[in-house]
Amino acid sequence: MFQQLIDSVKDALRRSQGKDALRTIFRDALSDMVLTPHEIQLLRSEVAAHGLTADDVREVGIAVLKDAVGAAKADGLVSDTDMKTINEIVALTQVPSTTVGELIGTMTLQRKMYELTRGVITPLADAGIQLRAGELAYWVEQVGLYEEKVIRRETVGGSRGVSVRIMRGVSYRFGSSRGQSVPVTATVEVARGELVITSHRIVFKGDRRTATIAVDDIIGVDPYTNAIVIHAEKLKQPMQFRYLNAESAELVAQIVAFVMR
Repeated sequence: MFQQLIDSVKDALRRSQGKDALRTIFRDALSDMVLTPHEIQLLRSEVAAHGLTADDVREVGIAVLKDAVGAAKADGLVSDTDMKTINEIVALTQVPSTTVGELIGTMTLQRKMYELTRGVITPLADAGIQLRAGELAYWVEQVGLYEEKVIRRETVGGSRGVSVRIMRGVSYRFGSSRGQSVPVTATVEVARGELVITSHRIVFKGDRRTATIAVDDIIGVDPYTNAIVIHAEKLKQPMQFRYLNAESAELVAQIVAFVMR
């Protein structure tokens, strides 16, 4: 029994050392965020050389992938080379697709910004709406739709006047006037849902409201750090969309500008 314990400890130590060594080798190879064919071949040999289980290799892969994602995001732009390198790490270590999605999901904004700086953008495979012939969907953003609404009414300008006693128990009031009821307005959320930007339209698919703005009808856009306001010829009032994730503000404004060109 004691010997089994010793063997178990030695095996755990060997695996731990093997994982540390493999991660160090990956880190060195990824110092420039580029994996050459020769480096990929060497890494494939190293993965098999340390006597690690498939789970051990995936654990190393997740750690390496986190490092690579952090390096790719450092300059705010995710290049084709960055994406290629990340995909190669996944292939070498067999990181599960669910984990990959969680790790590189945060890179989507930077990747889209990188594309826009080059005047292109990759269409979405599924935007959650029915597209028209020749229409491409570029982005889906979670937003709230805000409108200016009357929230209450207040009375202003009224006067009680002056009361003059004429005789015992009888008074007369002079100068009294009835106040004027005026509305008090505020910008409030009227619906929450998805803002879909396509090559032809800006579509809001909300829980209590749905709206479509043709790109050709847009006459102006006001971008803010937490919202975007769209002015269009056929709108009675501008449509204000506030982001649930303010990190997307610059990207959404850039995509709207892209489709309006």
